[in-house]
Amino acid sequence: SGTWFSPRTKFFGAMGAARKWEVTPQGKAAMSKADPRATVQKDCIPIGEPALMFYPVATTVRVEKDRVVMDVDWMESQRIIYLDGRAHPPANQTFLHGHSVARWEGDTLVVETTNFREHPMGLSTSLPSSTQKKLTERFRLGDDRKTLIYSGTVEDPVYLTKPGEWRGKWEDRAGM
Repeated sequence: SGTWFSPRTKFFGAMGAARKWEVTPQGKAAMSKADPRATVQKDCIPIGEPALMFYPVATTVRVEKDRVVMDVDWMESQRIIYLDGRAHPPANQTFLHGHSVARWEGDTLVVETTNFREHPMGLSTSLPSSTQKKLTERFRLGDDRKTLIYSGTVEDPVYLTKPGEWRGKWEDRAGM
């Protein structure tokens, strides 16, 4: 639990990593049509995960008995990650931030998120995502207990030929 901040360099690092992901022909076509000046923000829609999790704003994390709640201080973005053993809903039930279930592996929270809506900037600022997008994320406190290590993989067979990977750190912002 606590308040964390992803430095701007980590956001740009995540976007740079996304440019190296191997994309399908449909992904290449979407990227070639992407307008670098276009944004979904005008419609009050944040970029998709995992980029959202690197957005350089405060993220408040509350670890509760049956869930982890992440409030990203950007466009009222909230993720609820269920720890109670529930299954994902049917695939036709989709959500902006997907549906997340998790388990603890030692001191690492392993999160699986599915059931995403289609999103024009769901994988990066120039690469959309489909309802087939799946995230596997790992959150772990660093040895210094002042950083949160965030890593994972994203799959989306509509736009990616193989899973994309990322790794970064959030910094503790106690008292924000």
